[in-house]
Amino acid sequence: SISDPNLDYDLLYVAAAPADVPPTITSIAAFLELALGLSAWKSLGRDRWALRINPSSGNLHPTEAYLFLTQVEGLVDGLYHYAPREHFIERRIKAPSEAGAFLRAHCGGPALLVALSSVIWREAWKYGERAFRYTQHDIGHALAALCFAARLQGWQLTCLPGISADQQSRLLGFDRTAWPPLEEETPELLCLVTSAALERPATVLPPDFLRIAATGPIDGQPNPLSPACRRWEAIQRVEAATRPREVPEESGRFAASAHRPGMPVGIKAAEVIRRRRSAVAFDYRGRMDRPVFFDLLAHTLPIAQCPPFDIGLGPPRISLVLFLHQVADLAPGIYIFIRHPAHRDALRATLDPRFAWQPASPTLPLFLLQEGDCRAAAADLACRQEIAGSSVFSLAMLAQFKTTLAAAPWRYRQLFWEAGLIGQVLYLDAEARGYRGTGIGCYYDDPVHQLLGIQDTSWQDIYHFTVGVPLDDPRLQSFPPYTPREDKAGEAPPAER
Repeated sequence: SISDPNLDYDLLYVAAAPADVPPTITSIAAFLELALGLSAWKSLGRDRWALRINPSSGNLHPTEAYLFLTQVEGLVDGLYHYAPREHFIERRIKAPSEAGAFLRAHCGGPALLVALSSVIWREAWKYGERAFRYTQHDIGHALAALCFAARLQGWQLTCLPGISADQQSRLLGFDRTAWPPLEEETPELLCLVTSAALERPATVLPPDFLRIAATGPIDGQPNPLSPACRRWEAIQRVEAATRPREVPEESGRFAASAHRPGMPVGIKAAEVIRRRRSAVAFDYRGRMDRPVFFDLLAHTLPIAQCPPFDIGLGPPRISLVLFLHQVADLAPGIYIFIRHPAHRDALRATLDPRFAWQPASPTLPLFLLQEGDCRAAAADLACRQEIAGSSVFSLAMLAQFKTTLAAAPWRYRQLFWEAGLIGQVLYLDAEARGYRGTGIGCYYDDPVHQLLGIQDTSWQDIYHFTVGVPLDDPRLQSFPPYTPREDKAGEAPPAER
């Protein structure tokens, strides 16, 4: 077994990274497990299913991960696919050693290349047209999980948003793969993982690496998921319109906020990461102290040299509309939390002019818009889901939409990635403090806009989230993620849903 890194949870959000470990089979295995591996098996009666470290809509997990590895003892240089259920990597393409040399020279030391892709049909069979944005939320969740897992190894993750979809397809061998109809994998993004002690490499890759890295034959072939698939034309159109393009590098690095967290949570980061769960019900009486609430909000702000927002995706494009129900010493009502200084004036000019904009924190850009009980409104706006109203607070993520997409339609995906990054921070921060969160992908965006007074496409509601005191089902049984186990019939655990 591999011991978890001994890093306190609070140290995930400070600029000083822990000492890095070299990329070996052992450290790469720990990195992958704490980012994308299984966290537990659950059972209820005869039903059994797996949970993962990274959350996913409906536990359907459309996200796949690949690694380009070089000079790792015991492994041939090349492209590998990660299989979470078995927790192993399988080689897809053997690469010449020169490719690894180009990558190491570019990064100034040892480096891993991580690629994320989506199998949209895993969501579309259940959610239809909504599946595309759900897959993008999940890319954001996975990206944040990778960032935190890298920090535990003393590594840093840098996104490469300037690598086009065609380049990614060639590198991953997707252009040479015989996919089952409508079950193809869609390339999403590439990331470099390097020592946090090294200067961050540019968000492009050397042309020589892209030319020779993955030109060999492909090992293995994809398994079919369904006997028949339905083509969703809207998904096909938006996927084509938002494919990653070659774009110039854009900095997303900012100074730390003025807020300083309160009492340390006194728990190891790996423990929080492993026990993260999505809440299914909340205690209506649950309350949260104001300092804890402020700490949660502060961690959704970008901090220089800290995961998960300082990774090269550009400045924040999302601010948060909060529905506060039970936060001590804060009036119930609708609040707004500004994640980029420029958002304040833009939102004030866009939202209902009757809103108060009363400052609610001496150190955070949090403002009370409208006081009053908003439990029913929060639940109604989240497709009438009770979890949005019975929690301590829920929120809607407002993205700067029209100006972001006017010249860069591929950033449509990145807006949902940013929402997923925020969601994963809230998941972990709530868990660390004895609460629990859950993402809400079903919501009524037009009524949200009407409530706020938004009359155009300048801002768009793209994700909801809620945090509270969880109510657990005592009938559920839990089992370790990778410990061999047999049930009464002698069967191994089934594949995760």
